[in-house]
Amino acid sequence: MSERPIQHVSADDLHRIRAALSRKRDDLLAARRASERDQRGIGDRETEDGDVAERMIEQEAALRIAAFDANLLAEVERALKKIDDGDYGLSEESGAPIPVERLLVVPWARRTAQEEARLHRS
Repeated sequence: MSERPIQHVSADDLHRIRAALSRKRDDLLAARRASERDQRGIGDRETEDGDVAERMIEQEAALRIAAFDANLLAEVERALKKIDDGDYGLSEESGAPIPVERLLVVPWARRTAQEEARLHRS
């Protein structure tokens, strides 16, 4: 896990970003495990007719959250790999440096804020 220098990101900032990404990955994995335990618990409960609809709503919400978390986890792991590969902090769209301020807030960012906004407008 060697951190190769990235020109526009200081070693201290890169260390902080890696730590933030690692914490986020750990949080997402813990949430996944908790959700799986909860889902098993939901399936084990005896239900009455009124509880079936509530259980279905709970399961649907849990699935949406799990899908979002799975996507975010993939982004976090991608960012960690990019740090290892030495190409972290560069836009995947233009190759331009992503400002450190953005990386500190959204360490899994793949584009500059302007590129991201343009992508969402189109």
